[in-house]
Amino acid sequence: MKIKTFSKIKIILAVLLIAALICCVTGCGKKESEWEYRPITDINNLEGRRVGVNLAWETDYLLSGRSDLSLVRFDSFADMIMALEYEKIDAFAVDSLVWKLFQANSRGLKRVEPECGKVGYAVYFSQDRKDLMENFNSFLEGYRQSDAYSDHLKRLEDFDGMNYIGPDIPLTGTGEVLKVATSVEQYPRCFLEAGQDVPTGYDMETLKLFVNEGNYQLEFYYTVYDDLMHGLRAGTYDIALGYLSDVYRDDILNAGVLVSDKIDEASIYFVEKTQREIDVALSELE
Repeated sequence: MKIKTFSKIKIILAVLLIAALICCVTGCGKKESEWEYRPITDINNLEGRRVGVNLAWETDYLLSGRSDLSLVRFDSFADMIMALEYEKIDAFAVDSLVWKLFQANSRGLKRVEPECGKVGYAVYFSQDRKDLMENFNSFLEGYRQSDAYSDHLKRLEDFDGMNYIGPDIPLTGTGEVLKVATSVEQYPRCFLEAGQDVPTGYDMETLKLFVNEGNYQLEFYYTVYDDLMHGLRAGTYDIALGYLSDVYRDDILNAGVLVSDKIDEASIYFVEKTQREIDVALSELE
């Protein structure tokens, strides 16, 4: 199943377009000093450079405490990309899937090799559903040995930043109804395609296979992170997923929520700009 994702990348595109428009209005070409490309040559020694991260995201956790760089925390990608455009930061850090969204829809950004870390993505469970989490972890043990999982990993690696390609997995369970909390704006891990009433994405693939094997039914609740966590603690929801990382495992457990074994991993990279102004690759949308 190949899904064209122009609607799903609208946030990334909006960020880049805003940057371009502001540059046109304010005259980015009239900055006081000449810009010089100074590439990162050692990911373990950034020589005090300013690195942007999303506040409390995986990159924030992973890079906090490093003495070779100065972390600058942002509430949104929009703020972060604008800070890079105006040289308020020297680079930012994102996971490999988010990088591919930027790569497919912009010019002038470069992923610094090699990766600077890895994060695992998992499913969160209500503390009252330890049995369900144990069943899920048992399922994962077998799933990781399957051809379906090998295909899952290959498609993650091959994701082009524009098209999610995944199997069609109808829900077939007729038994217990599980209440699932998620955001459907977590492309490509969990999102809702136009005209569909069941989310899809890399995280959803694994959940669908699990519930079909266990004969469960799913009832979806589309919400935000704070409500998701509160609902899991209160037992309102059984499961939550969609870009939920095991990097926070200790904090999540301390908050009274259970964390499954990881579904898969993503690499974390520094991203720098290679030209003075970041361009939106409008040709990619044709």
